[in-house]
Amino acid sequence: MTITWLFDRKNKYGYLPNLVKDETLKPNTKEWWDLCIQKPYAYEFRFLRYCQLDKVPQRAALVSDIWEAPAYYPINLNFYDKRIDYLSYMDHLSLQMLKQGRFKVLFYYSEGDDPFKEILDSLIVMCKAHGVDLDNVKFTSANGLIGDEHPFVYFPDDELYYRYLHSYNSNFVREVNLESRDKQFTCLNRADKVWRKVFCSTMNSLGLFDNSYFSYTGYQYQTDCVEEDNLDKWEAVDKDIQSSVAAFELGMPYKCDSLTDSEHNNHKLINQDFYTNAYWNVVVETHFKQQTIFLTEKTFKPILNMQPFVLVGNPYSLKMLKQLGYKTFDDVIDETYDTISDPEQRMRELVTVCYSIASRSNKDQINMIALLADTLEYNQKHFIKPKVQRIKNYLNKLEY
Repeated sequence: MTITWLFDRKNKYGYLPNLVKDETLKPNTKEWWDLCIQKPYAYEFRFLRYCQLDKVPQRAALVSDIWEAPAYYPINLNFYDKRIDYLSYMDHLSLQMLKQGRFKVLFYYSEGDDPFKEILDSLIVMCKAHGVDLDNVKFTSANGLIGDEHPFVYFPDDELYYRYLHSYNSNFVREVNLESRDKQFTCLNRADKVWRKVFCSTMNSLGLFDNSYFSYTGYQYQTDCVEEDNLDKWEAVDKDIQSSVAAFELGMPYKCDSLTDSEHNNHKLINQDFYTNAYWNVVVETHFKQQTIFLTEKTFKPILNMQPFVLVGNPYSLKMLKQLGYKTFDDVIDETYDTISDPEQRMRELVTVCYSIASRSNKDQINMIALLADTLEYNQKHFIKPKVQRIKNYLNKLEY
């Protein structure tokens, strides 16, 4: 059964994001990109692009058209703010039809927040305020821990989005480099977070980034965000952690290229040297202590570019990758860090693993890459191949 996706508006460029009133919007303009940082943070329903890429037929219509059920009114959110009454932004006709149960609303959220902690209560309050039955609401999340407990549905959006971006580009790495490399690690950090500073300052103080492509720009989010860490909670990692972080901050920003902040956030750009001239990637993911497993483009960049990596993120992130069909690198490194729930112990183990990698000779590094070559090639092929089944499984969860 095919779902009908309903929208309030369209112009000559196509259907406009729901909740957005400006009918003059043109894709890929400043006004278009600014939707991501302006309330209500509603943006293009990019899931339809994945369907188009993999030739999974979909149908769309205006709410005011004649259309067939089952139907969803998608609200693609770049940021979820529990203070915002999203349903109040809907056109009057659409809200009335939703209250009548004529269609369902789909909040499509590609972030990995803990929805039971940060979203569910506000969602219930919002529905009650408008007389909307919660059974007529679905909420897509990229948090791999949520399962499919109503109203939430898991979908690994960043995997498909990063693949979509590079389906039309050919500048990614095509062969595993089995020759000597100049750098030990690639570790790229843009947005400033306390736990990231703890990890990076520790690695930096041990000299593990001395011969690496390392960046920490210190970018501050332009929207409100939940700060999941507090520096004083990390004192058990290192008695001198506060002074270590303070010294690290004095050296900020750390850069390994001349790109602007906007270019750093452009996921279409690939510097091949970061992947072919460094043996390992240290992926510092988006979350570390929240109740989530959230895999972003940070993880899929080395996968696309055939570079082994250590994943600095929530426990069982590697397990989630395997569930998505990828292979990891326990043939050559100790990956038990992925099973450690305590964040301080997990961080110590991650630093230990990185130290172990950095201690190996150049010859050993080349041999490790050779041993992993088949895995690296497999992962790239698995990433690039069509995601039809991934899409269909998600659509099946939305059927009613």
